[in-house]
Amino acid sequence: MHLHTFIKPSLVLGVVLSLIVTSSSWAQSPKNDVIVKRDSSKIQALITQMSYEKINYRDLGTADSAKSYIYLDNVARVILKTGKIIHVRDSVLIGHVPPDSVGQYADMANLPTDKFERSVVMANSDQLRDKYRYHHDRSMDGKTGAIVFTSFAAASLVSGVIIAGSGTSPDNKTIGNSLAIAGPVLGVGLGLIGFRNYKFHRKKAEKVKTELLRRNQSLSILTVSPNLDPFNKSGQLSLRLSF
Repeated sequence: MHLHTFIKPSLVLGVVLSLIVTSSSWAQSPKNDVIVKRDSSKIQALITQMSYEKINYRDLGTADSAKSYIYLDNVARVILKTGKIIHVRDSVLIGHVPPDSVGQYADMANLPTDKFERSVVMANSDQLRDKYRYHHDRSMDGKTGAIVFTSFAAASLVSGVIIAGSGTSPDNKTIGNSLAIAGPVLGVGLGLIGFRNYKFHRKKAEKVKTELLRRNQSLSILTVSPNLDPFNKSGQLSLRLSF
């Protein structure tokens, strides 16, 4: 009886202490994610995705927990509901360089009269890289087309001559001569179109390249993008090289 009386208070005391520790931990850990802005204001949120550029979240301060986002430039730190604190202010975002502004390098008093050249000097460097990539790719497509169709014209001519000269059947001569004439005409025609597109887009690509070099900007950009999944406590790093 004495042993039973001794164990019971000890058990009760243990349970009470456990509840105190659990309550303390629960009080210290937020029930949801908190985004602390650089002006010290806070957003009660449910974070769905974090990247090197912005945070996607559901705003728990709204009635319907509306979807929203905020750029990391405006964030000081993030307090996850797990208790982990991410100090954005101290983070180094590798490869993320803010783009220059539109028209930053343009001489507004002496803008080119040509529409394309004016769009080049007015564009920021990221836009110029997109322009360069587009015209460079189109020029390569044109060059490839010119080579393929010119080769087709030559092959058609040779094949037509061989077919026309083989055997004594009139059909051979008809088919061979038709192929020897129509094949080169079609191939050379399409080849010239491809070559014209190659020169057209190559000229534009060179103008864009010249402007980027004038600004001391590279033609390619390396982007390293860290992403955090707060739910699975995991992250990933994506590497992208754009030309």
